[in-house]
Amino acid sequence: MKTSTQGLALIKEFEGFRGEAYIPVPGDRMTIGYGFTKGVKMGDRMTRAQADLRLALEVAPYEAAVYAGCIEKPNQHEFDAMVSLCYNIGQAGFARSTVLKAHNRGDKQAAARAFGLWNKSGGKVYAGLTRRRARESALYLTPVPDDVSDPVHGAMPLMPQQVDPESRMTQSPINRAGVVAGGTAAVATVAETARTVADVKYSVASLGDWMIPILLLVIVGLCGYLVWQRVRQRREGWA
Repeated sequence: MKTSTQGLALIKEFEGFRGEAYIPVPGDRMTIGYGFTKGVKMGDRMTRAQADLRLALEVAPYEAAVYAGCIEKPNQHEFDAMVSLCYNIGQAGFARSTVLKAHNRGDKQAAARAFGLWNKSGGKVYAGLTRRRARESALYLTPVPDDVSDPVHGAMPLMPQQVDPESRMTQSPINRAGVVAGGTAAVATVAETARTVADVKYSVASLGDWMIPILLLVIVGLCGYLVWQRVRQRREGWA
């Protein structure tokens, strides 16, 4: 399966053409043309025609990686979107991505959401990566044979060639919020239990040593539930 003209246009739009070798962001790799990095050194030059020819060759291994990784064979729009993602994050990144996992189990909505997990470089969120992931996600969900919208005009945003992997679940803002909520719920549960005990004029001591282990089991149960919910959220492509 090959990337369509539309898919190549998406890659060209967001990679942007550069006729001289440059470094997209501090610490990134030397880049030229449409995001080419192999064998590029400072001082290299390239015409747009040369870049068009090279892109057709450079995209081939990414096409192969996407097609080989897809147990659920994609339609043309899904394929184009995933090749654009793979071209930007690398074959290894794509192979372990939530996008591919969700696609292979047939959850297209989760796969589309998961494109947005790949929008950072060096720990920093880049507007260019966020916009690119949104366009890839939209293309992925576009029914065949509908056309996608025209390329967005305007200043070319930064497009790093080294894209951070998906954040670990422990780094997710959803997860952090869940931990806070879980802690709050646990404290509230303990407080409510204590108030109930006080209302009936009993103390933990009078009820026996079994009270503390039960409260601890309640807290552990709440934490386990939050972890399970977090795993489910990541599986569905949420942050």
